[in-house]
Formats: sequence, structure tokens, C-alpha cells
Amino acid sequence: MVGAYDSGMTDEFGIAGKTLLVTGSGRNIGKAIVLEFAARGANVVINARSNVDEANEVKREAEALGAKALVVLGDAADKATVLAMKTRAEEAFGHVDIYVSNAARRLHKDFWETTDEDWDLHLNQQLTASWHLAKAFAPGMRERGWGRIVHMNGPDGWIGGPTRIPHSTAKGGLRTLTRSLARSLGPYGITVNDINPGLAKTVRDPSTHPGMTPDRSERYARETIAIKRQPEPAEIAWACAFLAAERSGAITGAALHVDGGQFMIG
Repeated sequence: MVGAYDSGMTDEFGIAGKTLLVTGSGRNIGKAIVLEFAARGANVVINARSNVDEANEVKREAEALGAKALVVLGDAADKATVLAMKTRAEEAFGHVDIYVSNAARRLHKDFWETTDEDWDLHLNQQLTASWHLAKAFAPGMRERGWGRIVHMNGPDGWIGGPTRIPHSTAKGGLRTLTRSLARSLGPYGITVNDINPGLAKTVRDPSTHPGMTPDRSERYARETIAIKRQPEPAEIAWACAFLAAERSGAITGAALHVDGGQFMIG
């Protein structure tokens, strides 16, 4: 079954013993990534903005898989939070080998309703946060000659969205940041890649996804996705583990569409 994890999972990717940090990992795709790596023997650093109960539940599930786990609350758009994650991760595990920039916000407003505050919020959350993460963790990766960076992107970064202009702009900038970092950090054994999960099967906040009920999401998936279903968070998490693998060292600057063919169809 997609999404089932156990402590006996074979680690064909060489992840065991490495340390992973995932922003926005209290639920959905971020949580699935944490559990995928935990099942493969990685240490995991869990980050959520403020929901300590969700974060602690992910921690309990990761520990049940045999992993060592740490929770750090705070907004990844805040440089101080990123530095706190770095400090606490290094105290617990020595260093961070892999990080996934996953935290995001997405408000649906047309151009006329979008405020300067909306613009700043999205660019800080999805683009500036990824910059802060790179500045915090890439130096250590360079010293060790090895690192894996994954950015969660989305189709809006390629095609734009008339009711998601700040979100789309941030995602487009993130794509360019990925390619630029890949070129800058490649000589030091650090890869940087995007994953585009498309319309993944996640729990959506009605305030940010108005009208997108589970039934409507499934109907939309059948109409617009080649595999006629929504990708599961566990499938996206597996792709993330693949990009973090020892043998994925020649994959960098790439955008991996784990979207069931949604982007291909348009």
C-alpha cells in the first residue's frame, strides 16, 4: 500500500545515518518525507510554524520507526528560526546532510484584491526562506564535500496563476534559485533539485483553497491528470529520497514532476 512505512525498509539509497531537515513537516507532504527518511535510518529534524501537537505526532511516528527525531517550531521565512534550526540540529546530530524546503503558503486572490502584504508573505515564505536555508546549511555541506537540497515547487512556477500571483512568482523565482544554486554548489558535491508534486492528495486548508473539497480534488484529478488520481504524499517522499541518494550525485538543477502527468497535459 502506498504510504506504509516500517522500520525494516531496505535503504537502497544510502540514507541511513544521515540527518534530514524538512520545513513545514507537521503534515501532508512534509510529514511523509520525514517518515520516508526515518524508515530508512536517517535522523530527522521536524519543523512546523506553530502546531506543536502535529509536530510532536510526527516525531512520535518517526521514533516508532527507529529514528532519532527533533522538533523545532517557527516560521522558516524568519532567518532567526532557520539559525535556531541549524543550532539545535547540530547540537543533536552534529550537522545536516539533507534539507527539504517545503513550507509554503497559498492564498487565492485576483490581482485587484492582492495586497503588498500578500506579496511579501509569499515571497518570504517560499523564496527568501529557501535562501536563508542555503546560507545556513550549504557552508557545512561544502566543508564535508556532500549535500542534498530539495525545493518543493509546483506548476504555478512554470505557468503562473491569475488568482495566485504572489505564489506563482515565488515558485518561479524558486525554480531560478534552484538552477543557480545547482551551478554554484555543484563543485562541492552538493546537488540542488526541485520536486513538483502537482495536485497531491493532501489535507487542504479551506481558507487558502476555497471550494477545493476532497471530492472536487478527486474529480479534477480524473479530468486533468494522466494517471487519473492524485499522487500520494508517500510517492513524493520516495522521489525526495531518490534525489538524496548517494547515486543521485549527477542529478542537479533538475525539476522532477511527481504529478501523475498533470504538467504534461497542462
